[in-house]
Amino acid sequence: MIKILRILGLIGWLSVVLNLNLLAQENFEVRSVVFHGNKTLEEDVLLDQLALKEVSSLEKLITKKQPFLFNQRLVDLDLQRLVAIYQTEGFLKAKASLAPLQIDDEKQIVKLRIQVDEGEPVLVNKVDILETEELKEIDLDSLRRKVARELELKSGARFRDEAIKQDVLVIANAFRNLGYAYVEVDYDLELSSDTLQTDINYQVKTGPVCYFGETSILGNKHVETDFLQKQLVYENGKLYNQSLLNDTRENLYQLQLFRIVSVLPIKERDSLRSPIPVTLYVEEAPRLSSRVGFGYGTEDKFRTFLDLNYRGFLGGARRINLYLKHSALVPYHASLKWIQPQFFSPKSTITLNPFIIRNSEPGYETRTYGINVPVTYRFNSWLSSTLTYYLENVEQQIEAGDSELVDVESDKFPYDKSGILLSTVFDNSSPKFTPREGFNLSLGLKVNGHLFGSDFNYTRFWGDIRHYQKLGDGVLATRLMAGGISSADSNGFIPVEDRFYSGGSNSIRGWNRSELGPKRESGTPLGGKSILEANLEIRYPLFWRVSGVAFMDGGNVWEAAYDYQLNDLAYAAGGGLRIDTPIGPIRFDLGFPVWNEKKSPQFFISVGQAF
Repeated sequence: MIKILRILGLIGWLSVVLNLNLLAQENFEVRSVVFHGNKTLEEDVLLDQLALKEVSSLEKLITKKQPFLFNQRLVDLDLQRLVAIYQTEGFLKAKASLAPLQIDDEKQIVKLRIQVDEGEPVLVNKVDILETEELKEIDLDSLRRKVARELELKSGARFRDEAIKQDVLVIANAFRNLGYAYVEVDYDLELSSDTLQTDINYQVKTGPVCYFGETSILGNKHVETDFLQKQLVYENGKLYNQSLLNDTRENLYQLQLFRIVSVLPIKERDSLRSPIPVTLYVEEAPRLSSRVGFGYGTEDKFRTFLDLNYRGFLGGARRINLYLKHSALVPYHASLKWIQPQFFSPKSTITLNPFIIRNSEPGYETRTYGINVPVTYRFNSWLSSTLTYYLENVEQQIEAGDSELVDVESDKFPYDKSGILLSTVFDNSSPKFTPREGFNLSLGLKVNGHLFGSDFNYTRFWGDIRHYQKLGDGVLATRLMAGGISSADSNGFIPVEDRFYSGGSNSIRGWNRSELGPKRESGTPLGGKSILEANLEIRYPLFWRVSGVAFMDGGNVWEAAYDYQLNDLAYAAGGGLRIDTPIGPIRFDLGFPVWNEKKSPQFFISVGQAF
């Protein structure tokens, strides 16, 4: 009995010591918060939900951000919050506990380590839309198959609260597209606590079949009401369809005339009225807008541009755009665009674009004037294609001793170009400036001369694919680019501006701009007819708006067409910093040539990610 009392006393003493130890750390700075055991949810997602957040000493110095102070009650609430987060993500038996504190009494800082035990998640076993008397007149099997392609929670998927909310919306919209404007969707879960599996049974109350009523147009000042009326893809008296309202909104946004577009059906759930009137509200963008920019980069040095836009030119959705630019690489560039949306369909746009541009690249100097006539078709928000006819007059400044142009008597070499350019872009990457996930694929085919008439006849093809994948708190970004040019002329000459070049801040970062590949006798870049480049970059957050990168690049350019010599690739490795700004990240990169002892490191300053 005495031994038991002694043991209980020792436990009580230890408890008092531990509590006093925790109390002693009250108001110490929280220097870091580290998670262990979080296999499913990323650390930054968990940190966003905490009341106590880490603030590094460097972040305090640069941003003047005040540190968070340790508080045991807040820690307990944070642990409860973490468990709740995991439960909404399908981990019903998740646990979170605080490991022993790492304390620096001298600096009065504390480091938190949180142990997460996720447990097994709840998986979806079966999903069904229950058949009722109300649904007998609907082809439910067909609707189930259509909806199944869009549902996030399918058999075998991890159950998530947010996902089932989205799936309810998917099912409701499927019925709204059939005319059931007042549909209500609910669900039951049949959860087995033993197997941690659940069935999801959706119950649908359709309500009456409805039709579109009249549309009221509000908010327009310069854009004519009749013009807006023509943009509606639904009609008064026709069967109600939610997707047609969404298409109308999307089409109006694509005109780039409006800052706000709202297409709102006026439903009355008490009366279930039909037909349903619609209110179209727009807020117009300024008729005249401008952007001015200044900057500096290691390649283009000082640069500046002016971008002027006038909307509603000569009525309708036409736009006029004037673009002026100057940099060391582009001493002058003036471009005027007349843009006509909805050229032959709501998803197509035609542009007339006269321009003049002078290029001063490491391998050539040219002055070009001409006109481009691109026609763009937007299949959806991710996919678009553009077919461009171009007509150009180019004047190349000849470098002394250029063996390619020994027969030219003047120091200038003029020539005409004419042809078509077909390009296709698929881009579902996001967010825009610093993608964290998704693909970006672009393909291009240029046919110069042949039936279009030109001083040279050749075909140029290239492809560029980029992939972004979350990797813990960071991002793994990869890029592969390849291209080739084939000439139909006996001399095989390709204009310098259409050749491939490699090396630089957006290419192989151990070399200067266009430094890789064939050279003239003078040592300047000659360009080539084949190119292959591959880039790998790991991007990871550091503090505030600063992130770091580590990269590996490889590639080269070859003189012959479609000739890729893999044993002749040049490689570079290095790292850099990114500072996020409203116009994109400011980039600092230091690239080291690999397996090339004669080369020195290259340093680049620019705006935007490398790819």
